[in-house]
Amino acid sequence: MNSLEIKNIVFGYHKEEVLKNISFSVRRGDFLGIVGPNGAGKTTVFKLISKLLKPWSGEILYNGTNLNNISLQKLARSVAVIPQILETPFSFTVEEFVSMGRFPHLGRFQSLKKQDYKIVEEALLLADVSHLKFHRLSELSGGERQRVILAQGFTQTPQLFLLDEPTAHLDITHQVGILDLIKRLNKQNGLTVIVVLHDLNLASEYCDKVILLKDGKIFKAGSPWQVFTFNNIEEVYKTTVVVKENPISSKPYCFLVSEEEKQRR
Repeated sequence: MNSLEIKNIVFGYHKEEVLKNISFSVRRGDFLGIVGPNGAGKTTVFKLISKLLKPWSGEILYNGTNLNNISLQKLARSVAVIPQILETPFSFTVEEFVSMGRFPHLGRFQSLKKQDYKIVEEALLLADVSHLKFHRLSELSGGERQRVILAQGFTQTPQLFLLDEPTAHLDITHQVGILDLIKRLNKQNGLTVIVVLHDLNLASEYCDKVILLKDGKIFKAGSPWQVFTFNNIEEVYKTTVVVKENPISSKPYCFLVSEEEKQRR
């Protein structure tokens, strides 16, 4: 069964069309990557699925129900949204901030119970931020803050995880660690994942399916091997690449070719 259906979505800013009749579906347990150059519409798709924006036309269905008919609180009980940048106006501690992920599951005037605190502790461990629980968000580095935001998402115990550039501020160790964790939850718990990524090699390595956007349209969709061909990448990104097989995972790996190297050949 499809967890999410995007049907003929059109959207733009200031009367300028950005997304042009986008359609795709995501089945339960999928790990979908959305890639494309700057301005292709990746983050706009993310915001539409998150209900941060409303499409001009078309519809988005979650478990068969139009998003327009689902309250934000009800959606947050099963969908965790991890933005690339999150402004926090108050200096919460890490534990306080992560605990907020339980709020959609509470009734009015209800406090966190023992089970909620257990879920919070597990999320802090999963995201490798337990040692920061009493630190304030304002004291954290960009990478630490990103992992704390992920922990809050885990605390929601979601069925669908939406992530916009989750590795943007992370060093290579935590890039791999976070994506390994999300992949493990995807495989073991059936977590459905939609992730926006700039790094084509990370998308190739971790995503089972990929959508490549160009100028607000789907240029290509399919497996990493179907999407990450040198022809597709050169057409969309207007740069020369070589695509080879990763000797460990057998996934396609993209090598950039510098101007200097091109001139030598």
